[in-house]
Amino acid sequence: MDDRTPKYTIGVVAQLVGLHEQSLRMYERKGLISPQRSEGNIRLYSDADVERVRCIKRLVDDLGVNLAGAEVILNMREQLDALRREVEHLRRHTQHLLEQLEQR
Repeated sequence: MDDRTPKYTIGVVAQLVGLHEQSLRMYERKGLISPQRSEGNIRLYSDADVERVRCIKRLVDDLGVNLAGAEVILNMREQLDALRREVEHLRRHTQHLLEQLEQR
């Protein structure tokens, strides 16, 4: 299983992160989180979802960021992570090309 595998119900997540279930439902309505649904339409959260909720909670509780600001910060963080992965991929590709040139 990876960190995207849905495995926690809303009640379990609420306990893990110290929020009320209604807060989690509100985060979902506002598009901050997107838990998967079981065949019985039960919300199922992954480890990645739980970490995202923890991050939202830290931004709101510790830094005083509102939910709209938290959404912007999280989206920018995801973009930054994607750019870091792309840079690392390009670095490895460049290194591979340099090694090929040296062998000629």
